[in-house]
Amino acid sequence: MYDVSDHLPVGELRRGTNLLVTGLQGVGKYELLCDLLATGVERGQRGVVVSTSRSAPTIRDDVSARTTTADPDLSVVDCVSERRGESTPPDVDTEYVASPSDFSSIGMAASEFLGQADGRATETRLGLHSLSNMLLEADVKTVFRFTYILTGRLSGVEGLGVVTLDDGHDQQTTNTLRQLFDGVVETRHGVDSRECRVVGVAESATEWAGF
Repeated sequence: MYDVSDHLPVGELRRGTNLLVTGLQGVGKYELLCDLLATGVERGQRGVVVSTSRSAPTIRDDVSARTTTADPDLSVVDCVSERRGESTPPDVDTEYVASPSDFSSIGMAASEFLGQADGRATETRLGLHSLSNMLLEADVKTVFRFTYILTGRLSGVEGLGVVTLDDGHDQQTTNTLRQLFDGVVETRHGVDSRECRVVGVAESATEWAGF
């Protein structure tokens, strides 16, 4: 079981659970993803991130800032640095992919990192930020197929998956992707703070809670 009670209004999630985090741009979906990854790192779990918007160093800095370690056990599939012309130094825990539309390379790299964790019998948390950037590069059928394979791979190693999607896509696109996930974390701007609730992992939705 994966304890997520520090950041979500639920206690534990069974192994192999995939969550979709939805909400407006800027509401804090990425920050929530980093929080959940950092909690895993603190508990000796491995983190794997597929990033379509931030570089590997940025991801590592953002997760490290939430932990007591400067060197978290974190592997990153970086889909932005090459396109931006940024430095891509060789690193066993980083795989650089030319663009968010290179689904084959992204999938192979993510599967390799997940396999490494599984081979070490290490619990794993996978974060993907974000499907919305992939939808700018490809149609929903292609993104659906990629996500279906990735979430299946994550379930196969009994990890915890956290994937973000911006509000604003048409309802058919959103519904098509939502069906791939065991639950949805809905986020919003509350009166005094950002709020989230979890839908789909229990008989009824949780209450809204600050995060």
